[in-house]
Amino acid sequence: MQNPLVKRIVAVVVGVLVAGLVVGVVEGLGHMAFPPPEGLDITDPEDQARIMLEIPLAAKISVVAAWFLGALAGAWSAIRIASEVIPGWIVGLVMVGLSAWTTQMFPHPLWMMVSAFVLPLIAVLVAKQLHKARLTA
Repeated sequence: MQNPLVKRIVAVVVGVLVAGLVVGVVEGLGHMAFPPPEGLDITDPEDQARIMLEIPLAAKISVVAAWFLGALAGAWSAIRIASEVIPGWIVGLVMVGLSAWTTQMFPHPLWMMVSAFVLPLIAVLVAKQLHKARLTA
């Protein structure tokens, strides 16, 4: 790809797709390891509020880990493709928006809401460090 704008756009699109795939896989593994409590319907709004009260801490940590790992993989991919960090930051901000939106779908503990904003940005910084020698800007 010779056109820098096209390269950046492709980097962001691939980064967001990679991030979504990683989040889906990690959250899926977490849900398999920690299924919702018996008798709760995850599609029922009243039960959704109760789920966060009843699932173990490890299940909540697996969700937060998915947000971090997804943002890390997506930002890493975007930076790798573009050879610059801006597409990685865009992927990180998209992940902040998506994870923050997730916390608004039903009640989450405060630490998870803070993690939704902070961890994707930390993931971009880590991805940037992993590519430090390759970055052109």
